[in-house]
Amino acid sequence: MEFCMKFGDTNFIGVANSDTYQSFVDEDWELDSLLQHFGNEMKRGHILVCQMTNEGIEHSWKVKVQIGAEAAAQPCFRKAQGYIEVTKNELYLVDYDCLTMAAQFEDNTVPHTNCSNYRIEIENGSYQVEFVQYYNVDTDEYTGTKETDILLQLTKVTDFQPVTDRVFWCTF
Repeated sequence: MEFCMKFGDTNFIGVANSDTYQSFVDEDWELDSLLQHFGNEMKRGHILVCQMTNEGIEHSWKVKVQIGAEAAAQPCFRKAQGYIEVTKNELYLVDYDCLTMAAQFEDNTVPHTNCSNYRIEIENGSYQVEFVQYYNVDTDEYTGTKETDILLQLTKVTDFQPVTDRVFWCTF
């Protein structure tokens, strides 16, 4: 599956289980509390979030999603690995706009309108997710391939492992 995330703020992007992710934080949330919320939900396997830029550059990300098959080993800008639970045979790619609207308003949920087209059909279960970033938007440089900006490699596993409790590559 391939997606182009071109709507909204993509400074932070992620993959979320819309069934289990508890999106609301507070009407007046601050960045610290939002990042802590993401970390708590990541530890529970409901979402995985990455900070994509240090400079705040918006970019239309070309995202490739592979399920089951191993990714070809090639150089990349950076990698991160986490775990997520799938409960309704779907996950969604989400961007910062989607996440912040849902964090601020109880009646908004993930996926927000702008992310509803980024649906990943996938069998229920626990998955190891590897984020492989090839494009460094801050320096406008590719490492490994120019065909894809980000690869999400999802591999079904028997045991969920809460390996992280903070946003990948976060500088805040």
